[in-house]
Amino acid sequence: MTQVEVWNQSQFKRVQDQFQQGSLPHAILLMGPEGIGRETFAESLAQWLLCLNRQQEACGECKSCFLFEAGNHPDYHLLDVEQDKTQISVGQVRELIVSMQESSHQGGWKVANIANVQAMNASSFNALLKTLEEPQDNTLLILQTSQLQGVPPTIRSRAQLLSLSVDDHKQVKEWLTERQGHMTQALEAALNLFPQAPYKAEDFGVNGDTLKYAEFIVQMTDLVQGNQSPVQMAQFWHEELADVAFWMQLMVRDVLLIQQAGDQAELLFAQQKQELVTLSKAINGQGWLMLLEKINELQRLIKQKSPVNLMASWQSLLIFVTQIASKYKSLG
Repeated sequence: MTQVEVWNQSQFKRVQDQFQQGSLPHAILLMGPEGIGRETFAESLAQWLLCLNRQQEACGECKSCFLFEAGNHPDYHLLDVEQDKTQISVGQVRELIVSMQESSHQGGWKVANIANVQAMNASSFNALLKTLEEPQDNTLLILQTSQLQGVPPTIRSRAQLLSLSVDDHKQVKEWLTERQGHMTQALEAALNLFPQAPYKAEDFGVNGDTLKYAEFIVQMTDLVQGNQSPVQMAQFWHEELADVAFWMQLMVRDVLLIQQAGDQAELLFAQQKQELVTLSKAINGQGWLMLLEKINELQRLIKQKSPVNLMASWQSLLIFVTQIASKYKSLG
């Protein structure tokens, strides 16, 4: 049975109190960044509502809990973007509506959990709107999102907004220490990078991404100094393009901080300070800002799953790095 993370427990208790007071809304717009535990929150709330012996937590032992944990509870409906798709289709939403209009199989609540609600298209939102306008008794719709701006006002106005955030970073450190046995330098660096996304921090710090980032920075330093081929570097990293585009944003952030604050700069990755200082001396601020625009453009193509040749765009970006290293030399 999944448990709500410690930093999300106060919000979970708030929803439980609303239920006990008979004021639970028919729809909750659950907002939080990727990696904060939004999915766990939604699943735990759904199981708790459906539990036949609910107290502070779902009991985990009743028929409803067994069905839920087996993944086939007839009164629980999880909706997300299908594999190889980029949107939640109107057909998926209509199927969900039909299921939610049926009588409860267990004689209790019915729960729909829509992950990534911002991935709906206009037709999907319109289909969902009618259900929000005419809610049934003992029915809860959980609408998850990391991007509030991607949810139309007509949907937002018919759901209670519940925002998840990390307010006590000591809790996250204790949580990570319990899960990993001890805190490492890599985890500390990752927590600085993802203060509102503990799961992302854990993944970044444990699965070797900090080491890969360090290797990437070394190669970038060689690239601006003319000791690395942009084509060879593009080939080396092409299978991790989404990560690399993100790392480049971090790199530019730290480089610009060094240029502005010098030794007082609070770097996300202090372990790579020597390489970052070298980069800050190789290209001036204008050049780095121009590069950042190119990085953001590449990220948009990746997120949109653009049909353009990403490898060609990636190679062009690295060639652009060598060009600005020549044209926008730093005076520092």
